[in-house]
Amino acid sequence: MARKAWVQVHRYLGLTMLLLLLVNAVTGSVLAFQHELDRWLNPQLFTPPRQGVALPPDALIAGVEAANPRLRVALLPLDTRPGDAVELTVAARSPPAEGVSASLAFNRLFVDPATGAVLGQRQWGAWRMDLPHLMGWMNQLHRTFLLPAPWGMWLVGGLALAWLLASLIGAWLTLPGWAQGRRAFWQKWKPAWQIKRGASRQRLTFDLHRAGGLWTLAAAIVLAGSGVYFNLGNEIFRPAVRLFSPITPHPVQSLPRHAGTRPPPAYGIQAAIARAREHLPPAALGFLPWYASHLPDKGVYRIAFKEDGMRERALRLRYEQIFIDDQTGLLRGMTGYDSGTAGDRFLIWQYPLHTGRILGWPGQVLVAVTGLVVALLCVTGFLVWRVRRKARRGAGGRGQGGI
Repeated sequence: MARKAWVQVHRYLGLTMLLLLLVNAVTGSVLAFQHELDRWLNPQLFTPPRQGVALPPDALIAGVEAANPRLRVALLPLDTRPGDAVELTVAARSPPAEGVSASLAFNRLFVDPATGAVLGQRQWGAWRMDLPHLMGWMNQLHRTFLLPAPWGMWLVGGLALAWLLASLIGAWLTLPGWAQGRRAFWQKWKPAWQIKRGASRQRLTFDLHRAGGLWTLAAAIVLAGSGVYFNLGNEIFRPAVRLFSPITPHPVQSLPRHAGTRPPPAYGIQAAIARAREHLPPAALGFLPWYASHLPDKGVYRIAFKEDGMRERALRLRYEQIFIDDQTGLLRGMTGYDSGTAGDRFLIWQYPLHTGRILGWPGQVLVAVTGLVVALLCVTGFLVWRVRRKARRGAGGRGQGGI
């Protein structure tokens, strides 16, 4: 395929995805520090008015559910830092209590861990223009462009594939020939990585586009590839991984649903945590409790454990999820890093890679900067196209397509 044809492919890919990639790059840059920004913007949600001894998990859940019969606690974080509020994931109770509405206008509750008092609530992902909902809808904008499933997921997944292809083609187009040897190759390629001082505005724009793309190529490959995992995981990413390694079916999908009304659990969260710990792999025995949830339609508790510093310090990404029968206490399934296959571990790498947390806060900075550079590439790419389009038209380039 001639070089001119690859230039056309790079150009049309860039123009097609220009606005979508610009939005995705800017939101991704902000979301690199999603949790930190959320806490800074909403101190009233994350900071209880007074400090005190935290209630046991079962007592906290019982108090919250008794105060609001419409809901059940779907997920309880077990790693809340001392002095912070607990952010509960909640869902409408099914079946609803007699005389009580079955719907909820929120899916997150912030409660004082010492008293169970509700500090605030929000609907994560809802399009509501206030500070408590800002990070949630920005997250959904980044992942789905606020479109309904599965269309939004597919669109952003396709965008990730197009970005990956455009990045690789763009890098290839900067390569000089090998005809004069390796040393000459590197000497000729070196200017592609640089921005010429004192150049014209048009040359500066081109240099920013070319050099910016080269310097962020590795990060772009990682971010675009992991973006395919998040949005086209079942369609493309997992089938590709299965070519090299088996992937363990996740218990959330593989465990059967129970029809009809299930009896309440025979024991509480604290007992479930203790029973789940008995099933941790030997390499994970020192893991810390991460979160606990009850899946009533599956009849199981889902108890997660993580290594100390996971997603906070560099190369800390290991976790285990243990599924315990809510009646018998028997093991129903497990998934995680140490208990999984090579394919499972590769999938677990994707979230910390995409967020930069694989390298701790320096990785978050890298992702944020990469997002800003990609936004710059969108702008400079458009400007380069516009300048060259005008030049071709001025030279009578209608026969060349005008673009």
